[in-house]
Amino acid sequence: MIWFSDGNGHPETPAHNVAVVTNPAGFGGPGTIDSIENPNPQPSTNNFYTQDGFGEDFNAGFPASEFDKTQSNRLPIIFGGGSYSDCSDPTQPGVQPILDYLASLRIDPRCEPGHFYLLNNYNPGWFGNGTNAFTNQDPSNTPFTIPPSSTPSIGDDLNEANVSWKYYGDQWNNYVPDPFQLNFGARGPNADEYCNICNPFQYDTSIMSNPVQVAAHIQDTVNLYSDITNGTLPSVSFVKPSGYVDGHPSSSKLDLFEVS
Repeated sequence: MIWFSDGNGHPETPAHNVAVVTNPAGFGGPGTIDSIENPNPQPSTNNFYTQDGFGEDFNAGFPASEFDKTQSNRLPIIFGGGSYSDCSDPTQPGVQPILDYLASLRIDPRCEPGHFYLLNNYNPGWFGNGTNAFTNQDPSNTPFTIPPSSTPSIGDDLNEANVSWKYYGDQWNNYVPDPFQLNFGARGPNADEYCNICNPFQYDTSIMSNPVQVAAHIQDTVNLYSDITNGTLPSVSFVKPSGYVDGHPSSSKLDLFEVS
């Protein structure tokens, strides 16, 4: 599992009750980032956590140095979900019941001390263009981004074994020049319904910091169709449709999903 780090393989504690400024002021006041999970239930609710990692203000993010008509999107800060937990520490909220359940199944949780593991969706630490997404403080970026990860992935294993592979992410070609996905939900040839959190390799420093690795292994589905036609598919293929045709209820249409 991915855990919060300094981006160089050393564990650190994620943001916990850190005040931020929202952008612009007209969309809300100061917010708070709390990336540490507290899955204990809120009183008088069905299934709402005490802290689910979203922060107190839905559009809490990085402040703009200036907000004017040249601002590209004029929208609230993009936000994300997910959160972290130090599952090695039974005193952390919600951890002890999980450890007890795993113990009843004789399963070792393998939680390293001092490591805060990601439980749900945070944006990857790399943009498609190979720049660090975690340290980027553009007002269109989100603080709910995990630092670049040094944890080896199946891509590293395949490389080491000299097994060819590719991740085909639909609309990757549109996403690379649109790292903040300002065209998300748009229509037409520039639409960007690429799913960054769906690409596990976009979290990996070993892949994303190397342009040769990115070019060889992360491509659009247009390359999938050409590789199928030309008989040049790699030994291992990962394919992710765009949001229009992946069956996700927030974006895709049933008729498109059925024929994709």
